[in-house]
Amino acid sequence: MNEIPGSHKINDLGKRLSPYFLLLLIVVFGFWQVSFLFRALKWDMIDVVFPFRFYFSECIRSGYFPFWNPYLQTGTPFFADLQAPTYYPELLFTSLFGGYGIYTMHFWFTVYLFLAAAGMFQLSYLFNQNRLASFLAAFSYAFSGFVVGHGQHFFLLVGVAWIPFVIKNYLELLQKGGMIQVIKTAVFVFLMVTGAYQALSITLFYLLAVLFIWFIIKEITQKNRARVFRIIKENLFLFLVVLILLLPLVFSTLEVLTSVDRLSNGIDAGKIAQYGQSLRTLISFLVPFSTLKFDYFGNIDTCMIDHYFGLVTFLFLGLALFRKRTGIEYLIFIFGGIIFASSFRDLPVRDFMFRFVPFMNLFKYAAYIRIFGLLAFILLAANYFSFLQQNFEKERKRILITGVLLLAVLLFFIFYSFGKTSPAEIKNTFAQKSWGEILAAMPVSQLVFFQAVFQSVLLLVFLALIFFHKKIRHLFQLVVVLLVVDMFAATQLNMFVSVVDPVRKPVHMKKDLALFPEKFPIPVNNKIIYNDNQHVIFPPFWRNTSVFSKEISFYSFSSFELNSFNKLDDDYPNLRNAVLNNRLFYFSDTIFPLSQFDDNKVNSETCSEWLYFQDDIFDVLSEKAAKTDSSDTGIIKEFSPNKITLETVTKNDQFLTLLQTNFKGWKAFIDNVETPVYTSNFNYRTVFLPGGTHTIRFEYKNNKVLFLNIFSNVVFVFLVLFLVVYYLRRKNGQVGWFYLWIPGVFLVVALSLLARNFSHRNENKSVYEIYNERWFEEKPLYNVGKNFDGNETTILPENEFFLISKIDPDSLKLKNGTLVVTAEIKPAENMEGLLVSDIHGSGIADGWHASKIEKQIEKTGEWNKVIYFRNLYDLKKDNTVDVYIWNLKKCSFEIKNMEVNIYPLIH
Repeated sequence: MNEIPGSHKINDLGKRLSPYFLLLLIVVFGFWQVSFLFRALKWDMIDVVFPFRFYFSECIRSGYFPFWNPYLQTGTPFFADLQAPTYYPELLFTSLFGGYGIYTMHFWFTVYLFLAAAGMFQLSYLFNQNRLASFLAAFSYAFSGFVVGHGQHFFLLVGVAWIPFVIKNYLELLQKGGMIQVIKTAVFVFLMVTGAYQALSITLFYLLAVLFIWFIIKEITQKNRARVFRIIKENLFLFLVVLILLLPLVFSTLEVLTSVDRLSNGIDAGKIAQYGQSLRTLISFLVPFSTLKFDYFGNIDTCMIDHYFGLVTFLFLGLALFRKRTGIEYLIFIFGGIIFASSFRDLPVRDFMFRFVPFMNLFKYAAYIRIFGLLAFILLAANYFSFLQQNFEKERKRILITGVLLLAVLLFFIFYSFGKTSPAEIKNTFAQKSWGEILAAMPVSQLVFFQAVFQSVLLLVFLALIFFHKKIRHLFQLVVVLLVVDMFAATQLNMFVSVVDPVRKPVHMKKDLALFPEKFPIPVNNKIIYNDNQHVIFPPFWRNTSVFSKEISFYSFSSFELNSFNKLDDDYPNLRNAVLNNRLFYFSDTIFPLSQFDDNKVNSETCSEWLYFQDDIFDVLSEKAAKTDSSDTGIIKEFSPNKITLETVTKNDQFLTLLQTNFKGWKAFIDNVETPVYTSNFNYRTVFLPGGTHTIRFEYKNNKVLFLNIFSNVVFVFLVLFLVVYYLRRKNGQVGWFYLWIPGVFLVVALSLLARNFSHRNENKSVYEIYNERWFEEKPLYNVGKNFDGNETTILPENEFFLISKIDPDSLKLKNGTLVVTAEIKPAENMEGLLVSDIHGSGIADGWHASKIEKQIEKTGEWNKVIYFRNLYDLKKDNTVDVYIWNLKKCSFEIKNMEVNIYPLIH
């Protein structure tokens, strides 16, 4: 029978793709809570990673390059924040094709773990040419304790994904050479540097440097001058391509270098010493469940003390250490061992690196880079597994002896830990209602006991497979299956502590975020001091939430802080509170030189409008006559990341201050004429404002960085398409239009979306106008108005709680909906209060929720529109909803036009 034309190519393609398809399935099902959107990601993933990516996406989809973030730290140069990461291609293309949401983060989490597995498969295969051994390496790596422990640290997962690809392609470059290999390596290095945690890139650089030197020395000793020059030439070209791709990142970092002490001077040695871990954590190589009780290991975060990569893999590592290795294997193993050792405070490695190795003083946690040690250990173990498949009879006895010794250790753990607990205590633990409560109730002795029992069973099965190997078909495949079971179990046991929230659902988080305004509306011009993280959004969001609510806030959770911000945040709390006791912009006529500044003499109420300037600036400004007047007014007319426009009507000349950091590059214009911008109170922008009616515009442009970013992206896309075409030509002999239409369509769509986004014009609607359009034209499922005697009522100091409505969802046949409360409030003076909804009854995780009223008060003595909203989910028959005002400071204020509505959920 004749062979079908091209069938051999299809079969060959299937063989090449089958391990990757299998790895994808295992990752998807191994982390099924994430990949199938059953549980929400947690901690830093939600507090840092997601808000920054969300903000980037909001900028791109609104037609702005994200130079500036006005919402955090009262303004910060977002484009220069290395943790953002602004120049990583994932951010741009995700923003163009839908934007960042909760589902997007779950998607990328799964993708990066698959890439980590695929990259480790390729790296291992480069060493051992054995698919089964490489599969073992891939699975051990992607499900390692480092990955599970750092499930919240997306920037580390990105690094875990790209590290194997960089090492593999760089080794091939050193061994084989060629411009194609240079380009492949450059692309992966670029992705690594722009997307991953910088400490990983620094460490990877040292590993590549060690490999480069080793190959150069090897070729020199063999007198291969041609190969030496080839390696040097191609590495220079690699450096040039990477540098071109990294130009926007390099220039952005240089612009902020002197403004961020952490970048210019590094981290204090004493601070770094605090974050080392105990040698006790080595127990996690055998019982990773124990790491849930981090206090036992010296109060080091759980994520940093889980080193597990599989019991069988660990056993293979032990056996591999007694075999002769290749030079590269020794090199990678020694390098990885040194990096791994730097995690421990009892060893001098971290201190030595901090003092003598460049750039190793720029990060706190050495545990973040221990992945290089785990990668080396896994690689060595996989190579031994490949060797074992060819030398089983010779190695069988050694495996059994090593396995029995390991079993003895586990049995010791079982008896020792059981002696530290009792059956009654175990029964008590499992009497808890939920898995989360069980984990919280388990002492470390119980964690070790149950994990050691499970590990012993696994090890006994493994030893049985080895002992009865003659009766077992597909022995080595079953060994890998056993590893899969092992790693699945270890992952699931630790999942709820370090990866996913045991209570929150992604669908609810998505709908809660949808309640807040998109893009860049004009924010409420309230006092900035009220805009903290309390009562902004809904759990589990609790830090950097002003990015979603579109509030100007001084507070943030970020490792990127300007020195000028730190002065107020750390050194001068009284001045900070005084400054924040103003709205986004304010008028002043009282100025002082910094030589007279004393934070102890600053009162947050009486000194809120005082301005302190450098002495030389003060000498210039003190000659100007300045006088504020109670009739002076101003309004925000335009608000976007890189431009804020105000209209003012003032009686006299005076100073106008905008509570945004005065970072170099910001300019100010009064009636389109540029005017000097002065730094007041260490951090903020002040201009001298003539009396009369004026339009003031603050604007930031950085054409150099913008051009370099465009250039970098064009080069990156070109290189990727070039590699795609090259790959197709090599596999098929020629490249027809059929093979190019997919990347062609992708490019056309991306460019179209880019053009559409950057042709966007900001509508400059207020936050309240957006809410008004969203709900008040829709028919509510429930409506009640609060009737007062006349048109308004007064809340008195003795009215601490003021009930607005008591809702019975069962009588309304209501299970889900969006509660919206609106009113107008006129406070006589600055007030503090809460609009509260409280759900009573069964099945409610977060019954009580509130929003600060003062966050919506723009003016005292006048009527201010306020709004409160909240999604209601899965209401039961016995649930009731109370809506009330909590008059926290027992203030007096008038209230009118109050309504309570429930609308269908926003999808």
